[in-house]
Amino acid sequence: MTKYGYLAEEIERDLREAIADGTYSPGAKLPTESALGTQYGVSRTVVREAIAGLRASGIVNSRRGSGVFVAPEGAFSGKADGIFVDVPSGKVPEVIDALELRAAVEIEAARLAAQRASQAQILTIHMRQREFEEKLSDEEPLDAEDQAFHEAIAQATNNSSFVEFMRHLGRRTIPRANLSPTHRTEQYQQYMSQLKLEHRAIAEAIEARDVEGAADAMGTHLRGSLARYRELARQIKHKL
Repeated sequence: MTKYGYLAEEIERDLREAIADGTYSPGAKLPTESALGTQYGVSRTVVREAIAGLRASGIVNSRRGSGVFVAPEGAFSGKADGIFVDVPSGKVPEVIDALELRAAVEIEAARLAAQRASQAQILTIHMRQREFEEKLSDEEPLDAEDQAFHEAIAQATNNSSFVEFMRHLGRRTIPRANLSPTHRTEQYQQYMSQLKLEHRAIAEAIEARDVEGAADAMGTHLRGSLARYRELARQIKHKL
């Protein structure tokens, strides 16, 4: 794990304790990323990763344009073992490694896509996004649709290296191809709905030519996924 990862885990643990002891009560708004960064002496990137971990556990909810709020009592717990049931524990580290690699590449891909995408490429990104959303109600894995969405963004960089990266690694970098549940739980459905919103935010930022917004949206998406799998790894470890 990187230095940033360790710092993020420390901040996440501290915020968990603050929420548990009532410092931040259900429904309360957490300080801004900037304020938390100043408080802990870290970058906003580290704070975002810590918040992603809390979100993965269902402890907080993000409201676009409003901030991050402590989840109401009795809200969805966000436990990863309710999202991915009957998961081979040996595959979890592989998926975490893949997500760390994707984060290093795809955040920059989103930034470049916002700068360089043609109108036709933007339409393709939206088309792939809609295809993902339309298949949410099906009882089949969504790894192909997810892969197609991310590959469309790679195409929109107009840099063949990004395209080759996505095509070479293929679905191995899409966690659901490796961790497909044998049956769908309510948590899994909520998880997929969250992915839908994250995909939409990425597509909209690229269309708006919001370079940093696209990078931030992709970062939120991948850090959220990474946090969910780290949560799953913790749960598996505790069961051993």
